[in-house]
Amino acid sequence: MAAAAAEVRYGIVGVGMMGREHLHNLAHLAAEVGREQSVKVRVTGLADPHQESLRLGLQLADELGLPAPQTFSGHRELLDSGLCDAVIVSSPNMTHYEILMDIISHHQPHHILVEKPLCTTVQHCKKVIEAAQQRPDIIVQVGLEYRYMPPVAKLVDIVKSGTLGQVRMVAVREHRFPFLVKVNNWNRFNCNSGGTLVEKCCHFFDLMRLFAAANPVRVMASGAIDVNHKDEMYEGKNLIMALVGCLISACLLKEVETSKKFLWLVTLGRVKLLFLRALSGLERERKAEMEL
Repeated sequence: MAAAAAEVRYGIVGVGMMGREHLHNLAHLAAEVGREQSVKVRVTGLADPHQESLRLGLQLADELGLPAPQTFSGHRELLDSGLCDAVIVSSPNMTHYEILMDIISHHQPHHILVEKPLCTTVQHCKKVIEAAQQRPDIIVQVGLEYRYMPPVAKLVDIVKSGTLGQVRMVAVREHRFPFLVKVNNWNRFNCNSGGTLVEKCCHFFDLMRLFAAANPVRVMASGAIDVNHKDEMYEGKNLIMALVGCLISACLLKEVETSKKFLWLVTLGRVKLLFLRALSGLERERKAEMEL
């Protein structure tokens, strides 16, 4: 008789827009690994204090053909239920620290995938890292998914192959549509999100370090408001980082047809990657073009 397939039980903390995106991904993963007959993926719990988010999460699970997960109004109840082996944290940024510390310190081990950013302050990030290092029995990963996009992953392979020489400069320019409306508009306030450079540009910082294979030694940021909301205060949206042997810059601007532009200057030429999308602001409509 064949051995029974192992099972990984997932819980999702925060079932808003990103939490439901992870529900989609887990449904795809369940179908993929199900064909391998070696492991089963099951979503067993959803936790969110916002009842409408829980309702939408259950509705989506049903539409995806997943067994109905149990629902909880808070992450602690989910952890104490014993229903999960791994937890995806996709709650608002300002809640990450408390939730992560509770999961890491829980007497039952739970592997963790947390949506970026890890936390909204450096101090909290350091405390989470220190706590995680005391739990070698669990894996804690930050979901910086830009590096896994097929065009970016291909570019990583090209640049790291060395066929184009050494990276000397990396530039990222994004023409961003307005931030999406989320529960209680939490993402419209810096005290909740950590600010645009944390909420959005952490993807770019991650890619810059990945391509340059180095950490920043100097950082400078600046910015301005030219049209709307001139009476409000914002942090700089242009950033320059100096790394060993490489200069990096990021710029966040108003929306145009080109959603994102990545430019790498290397010793033997340049690599340019464009993300194109319709002006409706729907990220699902994008496509990519690469130029060597």
